[in-house]
Amino acid sequence: MAVTGIILVASGVLLAVVGRLAATGRIKRNEFLGIRTKRSKADDESWRIVHQRAQPWMHASGAALLVTGAAVLAIGSDGAVTGLLTLAGVLVCMVFALLGVAAGHRGLARRDLPR
Repeated sequence: MAVTGIILVASGVLLAVVGRLAATGRIKRNEFLGIRTKRSKADDESWRIVHQRAQPWMHASGAALLVTGAAVLAIGSDGAVTGLLTLAGVLVCMVFALLGVAAGHRGLARRDLPR
């Protein structure tokens, strides 16, 4: 389970860092990183707005994975407990990420963009 814990911690850090870099404009529109929806990729301003509005949620999503990974590492090799903990942490991460996408797209509500 140490590998699972390390992967979760690293994934949480990566998610938070990518969220921050996209929100600050250091990651431009692309096909690999960030929130890549039709609306967010419509133009550079849309990309920036979506990521700035989503940033707190992406940080929360990354924190959920980081905390889950740390807990998995602390618990050790109890397969059932760490499996359930991992599942719960990933689900919380996904909910926060989806809330971030929704918040980002709400930031575009006043703009005339493709839906």
